[in-house]
Amino acid sequence: MSGALCISIDVELAWGVWDRPDPESLTRAAEERSIVRALVAMFERHDVSATWAIVGRLLDRDPARRPELWFAPEVIDTIRAAKVPQDIGSHSYAHVYFTDTPREELRRDLAHARQVHDAHGLPFTSFVFPKNRVAHTDLLAEAGVRVFRSVDRGWHIDARERFGATAGRVANLVDKLLPITPRVVEPIRHGDLVELPSSMLLMARNGLRRAAHPAAVRAKARRGLEAAVETGKTFHLWFHPSNFYFDGERQLAILEDIVTEAASLRRRQGLEIRPMSAYAC
Repeated sequence: MSGALCISIDVELAWGVWDRPDPESLTRAAEERSIVRALVAMFERHDVSATWAIVGRLLDRDPARRPELWFAPEVIDTIRAAKVPQDIGSHSYAHVYFTDTPREELRRDLAHARQVHDAHGLPFTSFVFPKNRVAHTDLLAEAGVRVFRSVDRGWHIDARERFGATAGRVANLVDKLLPITPRVVEPIRHGDLVELPSSMLLMARNGLRRAAHPAAVRAKARRGLEAAVETGKTFHLWFHPSNFYFDGERQLAILEDIVTEAASLRRRQGLEIRPMSAYAC
């Protein structure tokens, strides 16, 4: 048993807040270019292949929108040019919510996303649901997707499902503040489509989230990596570039510690570091 680390990243810029835009979010979205460059450089240093799930409209210019916030082909170019190959997946065409959108509209969104990927020579194997609202997975298979990320697994999720939303919020807070070992996961096959649950969100460091001490975050991730090695399962870490808007240098240092530990476990104990596409049927 060697286990694995999988990292998946939701690349949205302003599309992540299209339905609730606020001046700060819109202004800071332009920072994602430098954040992506820093992440790619880190992954090159440690020989890490990650999955970058992109909103298709980042490659589809709209004259009515400010290009630095809504149109970012150079971000995708940075990822494609990485010296360590990266997996570029889909985060839908327009960041639509699959739990709230009619099926035919979703089908059209996926078709547009596929057209953008095909036009730019990008794979369309991996998929991340906007806002993690998992629904209509059959439409993914119809569009050619082979693996999708589903929601976190863990005791805090179990608490919400068993005792309700309030208990779930309390459990989630406790889970984020303490270095409790995150749950490692296994791919789940649904015919030709594979579901890969997530294990842990690398949270932003603004507002109440700052209460999560960096040492606790590092310890939590380290325990997830060790659990993956011990069980032969996968520790699936995920985040957005926007999670680096606040206290970005500290956030990058935390992530670098995590991938440094993963690279060490790869050398010493055979941990694999693989993108979502590696789990496809």
